[in-house]
Amino acid sequence: MSALLPPPRAPRVLLVTFNRLVPADQGNARRIMQLVRLYEAMGFEIDLLYHREEGLDPGLLRALQGRFGRVQLLESRASKRIGADHVCQLMDWYDPQLHAVASEMHRLRGYQVVHVNYVWYAPLLRHFGPEVLKVLDSHDIFADRALAYQQAGLAPAWFSTSLQQEDEAFAWADAVLAIQRDEARAMAARGHRHILFLPYLEPQVAPFTPRRPGAPLVLGYLGSGNDWNIRSLRAFLDAWQARPDRPPVQLLVAGGISRHLAEQPGVVRLGFVQELQTFYGAIDIAINPMVGGTGLKIKTVEPLCFGRPVLATPAGIQGLNEVWRLPVAESPEALAELLCRTLSGDATDTLAAWLAQAQATRMALDAQFDAQRQRFSRWLSRRLSLPLAG
Repeated sequence: MSALLPPPRAPRVLLVTFNRLVPADQGNARRIMQLVRLYEAMGFEIDLLYHREEGLDPGLLRALQGRFGRVQLLESRASKRIGADHVCQLMDWYDPQLHAVASEMHRLRGYQVVHVNYVWYAPLLRHFGPEVLKVLDSHDIFADRALAYQQAGLAPAWFSTSLQQEDEAFAWADAVLAIQRDEARAMAARGHRHILFLPYLEPQVAPFTPRRPGAPLVLGYLGSGNDWNIRSLRAFLDAWQARPDRPPVQLLVAGGISRHLAEQPGVVRLGFVQELQTFYGAIDIAINPMVGGTGLKIKTVEPLCFGRPVLATPAGIQGLNEVWRLPVAESPEALAELLCRTLSGDATDTLAAWLAQAQATRMALDAQFDAQRQRFSRWLSRRLSLPLAG
């Protein structure tokens, strides 16, 4: 009688990130968890190398250990020096401790894929051989990112680098993920032939249901306290509060931006919210009056996951133009005017139309994401000789 063979083990991914991830209460963390779910749907086991830049507490550690196969902690020692004209060098933001820790994890666990987030983690990919697929999720284009801030009269913030540095980082990966199609095209125009467009989308949490008849109308904005968000929401509120035809609706503001707003009539500052579903369940319409910025505006996509329509400006729907079905206001001031004009009288038909347009937008997003998810899955399956899942 022949001996039973052990079942083949699941292929493994090493995920490297500085984000807390659990709970995924920031846009970049939610993007990373989107990829976690995608890998899991393909049958991968995922280990985490948490490069501690967002703290650690017993609750977080338990949550991470319950979510991932193996969890390795490494306190960051990256200098994160910012050079002249806000140009950052990759190696000033990369922590040289990472490759020894990641290499030891690979020796013990044997990874088929190493997945890193943000270009300054790309140097880690050089320490893995050709037997390991190397995936870089870019999250944004960071080459000359400081210029967008300077052109808007803002002081540059966070990471910005040169085209040469970013191109070098892309070359170390077998695949670079772009969160927007326009970004994927821009990367490809620079000569990169291994760019995969994978849009951000979360599972549908709540259906698109009509508002409660007779209930007061509630607007909502949820965002961090970064300079772009502050400038954008203040511009909207200045225009909104100045209008004599402002309807008697309430605006709920949640997230880090709350502490940057002065107290004003009709605006409720909630601060950090534990449950997104609770916030979106309390509003009728989400707004995103962005005046600029870089990267996909996750705060525009997110309300659709909770069955809420979103009214935004062109900057607010950056990267979403081809699937967007809802009205777009040209500026924060125009958004205030649209809301006042529409909501001052009987808005029943308009609200029903916005809800239908939101649902159509979500369906278009689903179709786009599914097509790109299948493309990424086929690439992984082909490169690793795995059966295609899903």
